[in-house]
Amino acid sequence: MSTDRCVLILGGGGFVGTHLQKALLDRFGASVRVVNTSRKPQDPALLPLDITDTEAVRAVILREKPTHVINLVGIASPVAARRDPALAWELHALAPERLGQVIREEMPGSWLFHVSSGLIYGKAALEVDLVDEKTRLEPMDTYSMTKAAGDMALGVLAGEGLKCIRLRPFNHTGPGQTEDFVVPAFAAQLARISAGLQEPVLRVGNLSAIRDFLDVRDVVAAYTTLVERSDHLETGAIYNIASGHGHSMRDILDKLIALAGVPVRVELDPDRQRPSDLPRIVGSTTALAQAIAWVPTRTIQETLADVLGSWLKSEESNR
Repeated sequence: MSTDRCVLILGGGGFVGTHLQKALLDRFGASVRVVNTSRKPQDPALLPLDITDTEAVRAVILREKPTHVINLVGIASPVAARRDPALAWELHALAPERLGQVIREEMPGSWLFHVSSGLIYGKAALEVDLVDEKTRLEPMDTYSMTKAAGDMALGVLAGEGLKCIRLRPFNHTGPGQTEDFVVPAFAAQLARISAGLQEPVLRVGNLSAIRDFLDVRDVVAAYTTLVERSDHLETGAIYNIASGHGHSMRDILDKLIALAGVPVRVELDPDRQRPSDLPRIVGSTTALAQAIAWVPTRTIQETLADVLGSWLKSEESNR
């Protein structure tokens, strides 16, 4: 079978990129070539590439001739972005804009899928039940502000001829995500408690916030389907990657505690609070469903069970 797609994943050495590479290979088999890159790869199978080095990016694009470039590069969490705003601006806005320019100049037939964030809607999410792609952007912190800037910059380039779509994923989780994120933070503590490695006290942040959670495997299925259906896409399109359902942090926590089956005491940890925390943000799924007939397939219960199971297995192997 001939290879008719080459997908270049930028920033693909982390949580989402690992799942995305597997999804692409599972979907397309020998008909796809995946070039997965990382700024500081720990895996020799990853191509070292720093998105801030424009000429290095240009060289890779000219050599690999990708049909699709998926940009996953970014600072993982709002907390980390607040600590280094200069890096956040570079990775989320300036470098992606230069990337779009390079693709338009060197490989104008290639698609750029720019992965932004549902958090860029910010305060505007409080005015609607479901945030759709026409909702105005009102970011609330460094992370969402810089993500919004990159999203808008690529929207301008799409209007100037770049084949680009902008993707705005909402919260997603799954096996392999680090404790920097809320679901694995809960699950890891429960796994340590279950293994007798931590006192039965679970430290948490704001439990009243309502978020739209997806399984990472559903997220990368959406990206993969967009690659498959890219001949039918319109440049400049924007798609939320969301479930359309909100879950409070308390509900997520209670489900995980029930799955773990261990008695715990829950304590509020001020260090886990975020000053810009939105009370509620839930995304509309309509546009993406209409474009590619994608809908999530995993329930929140299945996702939480898999996340907890992965942490229980990890702690068991460390004993």
